[in-house]
Amino acid sequence: MKIITEKNYKKLMFIPLIVGIICLFLIFIYPQVHKGIDLKGGNQLILRYEGEKIDHATLESQIRQNYSLQEVTISETTGPTSTGLIIEYSGAPEIDDAKLAKNKMDFVNSNLGDLKVKAKDVLTPLLAKNYVSSKDISDIETITSKDDLKVYLNETIILANNNFNNSLINLVKSELGLGDDAKIQTREVSATLGKDFIRSSITVGIIAFALLILVIFLFFREAVPSGLIVFAAMFDILAGLAGMAIMGLPLSLATIPTLLMLVGYSVDTDILLSTKLLKQRTTSLCDAANGSMKTGLTMTITTIVAVTVMLIISYFTQMLVILEIAAILLFGLVGDLISTWFFNAPALIMYIKNRDKQKN
Repeated sequence: MKIITEKNYKKLMFIPLIVGIICLFLIFIYPQVHKGIDLKGGNQLILRYEGEKIDHATLESQIRQNYSLQEVTISETTGPTSTGLIIEYSGAPEIDDAKLAKNKMDFVNSNLGDLKVKAKDVLTPLLAKNYVSSKDISDIETITSKDDLKVYLNETIILANNNFNNSLINLVKSELGLGDDAKIQTREVSATLGKDFIRSSITVGIIAFALLILVIFLFFREAVPSGLIVFAAMFDILAGLAGMAIMGLPLSLATIPTLLMLVGYSVDTDILLSTKLLKQRTTSLCDAANGSMKTGLTMTITTIVAVTVMLIISYFTQMLVILEIAAILLFGLVGDLISTWFFNAPALIMYIKNRDKQKN
């Protein structure tokens, strides 16, 4: 069966255009793709438990009420034997204020006595929340140098943050009725680290696309086919992002590299198509496109099957990072089928026909 024919190849191009609009809606309007803790900074609490599903709204309300947090996000992953809970939350406002006040202290020009008074002022709000003890504050008087005071203040604020996290963990365990043997994993990422990662990701993405354009152009020596291959890579990333929006996956250290992986998966089928039509064509354009489609579909479907197996295994074993990677690759590969065979192939046929007409 020939999917691409002289009668329908132009009409096929409407399919990826419609899918692209839907993807943009999912990514930017609803439900949207949000930054994960890796990019925006904050805390993450991951735990597994056996039992009934919980009321997210009630638990979120309890956390906000007890700690006055600006942001709390709770998501749940369900496996065959247990349930996973992922809680992402901003830092305690009192600790954030203490960090800012500490950074404003002039340990070079101020005298030790004034610095001790300011250090007590920094820690006093944390005492009210039981993040530090009265002894932590009184011990400031025993410090004999500005350097020691600076180190002590840093260590005390870190201790306060640990106490805040432990307090929140105890609240969650109490709400869920969990014991001390509960499997709990915590992670904290600073906002500065998140900004650095965003900057690095953008740089890597720009370099990757620049090298991709250069290599493809050097091989085909024609701008339009090279541009179509780059378009397909961008469409695959768009499909991957749409999948993230549907599944509620955030942009993170795991998902951004996975999106960049889609560039490689996209390029192979598009280069196959372009090579067949531009350099190795011995039949009509539509026949050549259908011939390359058979090979391309075999390649992509084989990868889809492998990724689906990875997705199923990671779901049953609740390997969340692998689950995210597999899900994004699956959506991206489906997007590759649409962009390559319903847009690039017809667009390349149109380009070659117009080029040949101009030559004649």
